[in-house]
Amino acid sequence: MFHPTLKELATKKILNCQNGFLLSAALTLLTALILLGTTAFILSSTDIKIGGNFRNNQMVLQVAMAGAERAREALRVENLASSNTASFSDELNSAARKGANGALDGYSATTDDVPLATGTLNNVTYNAYLSNDSVDGTTNTTDSNGRVMITSVATGPNNAKAQVQIVVTLQPPPSSPATIYTKGDVTGNGSSLTVSGNDACGAGTALAPIYTKDPATTSLNGSPTLTGSPSTPQHGTLDIDIPGYIDALKAGATTTLTADQNGATYGSATSYQTVYSWPDDPAHLNNQGLKLQNVTGYGILLVKGDLELGGGFQWNGVIIVTGSVTLNGGGGSPINISGQIFSGTSTLTDVTVNGSNTIGYDSCKVKKAMAGSPLKVVNWKQNY
Repeated sequence: MFHPTLKELATKKILNCQNGFLLSAALTLLTALILLGTTAFILSSTDIKIGGNFRNNQMVLQVAMAGAERAREALRVENLASSNTASFSDELNSAARKGANGALDGYSATTDDVPLATGTLNNVTYNAYLSNDSVDGTTNTTDSNGRVMITSVATGPNNAKAQVQIVVTLQPPPSSPATIYTKGDVTGNGSSLTVSGNDACGAGTALAPIYTKDPATTSLNGSPTLTGSPSTPQHGTLDIDIPGYIDALKAGATTTLTADQNGATYGSATSYQTVYSWPDDPAHLNNQGLKLQNVTGYGILLVKGDLELGGGFQWNGVIIVTGSVTLNGGGGSPINISGQIFSGTSTLTDVTVNGSNTIGYDSCKVKKAMAGSPLKVVNWKQNY
């Protein structure tokens, strides 16, 4: 009979003690894998939720911003049709009258005001409300400083919400001390040239007739008529950002010119427009400069490049040009400009060769012209 040795018995005992070890190890490893997978799932699910929330929050913010922009344009259109385009009092009173309580509430949890703009984009709803700015008091219907506030609120999926507030004002014209402002020389030929800095509508302060930025000068041949306060040409270091104004105003252009014009009419006494041309653009037919003759216009004329005006040109409002401005009036076709001229490098030649040419300041027409341009955002804030 075989009798195991003590060593063999000890080995067998050890082996017997490890029965089920592999099963235990496998179960332990499986448990660890399950925990690892569960953790990964939780983390990925959290990331998905965070990403979804971020997407929703960004989406409602973009819609709130779009709502504010739509309300800004609606306010511009409403102001343009009002009896007083120099302030927003008419619009504030109109917003108050539309509410059930007859008061201006703006945006609040209990507001009954009718939104200035409302709509839905990508399943996100927005409402934009008009109120006065904080200086006048948000519920005050009298606008004393030409500024009002638009509050746009957007609500999207999973209760995502965003609120954007913008304070807007009327786009002011370039601040100039004269009827003609130029960074270049001004040359006037003839005695029939008239440049007046006196306000034709009597609502503003009289300006000088001409202002040139140093070292540019004014040379007048003959005996032109200059009036204003002071009545003589002025010069100094004032540097107006003319290209910047054109870039800011061209977004509101109702007409874009790509060729010279003869006999055209833009706008009317009751409907001021913005006309834009970039004659230096190689894609345009008039890349040697824009020429306008027998043209009547009301509003803002923006030209990136040179501008040549022929007989019969009549403009009411503001002319802003980055290049030179040449006026060739005379005979039975004078040039008449009622408003202001701003030029990068202006040369006024052959102005009064054969007729009467008049350039006069009119603050009312300047304001009417600027009223048709996009409202300027002076403050932007996201509340949440």
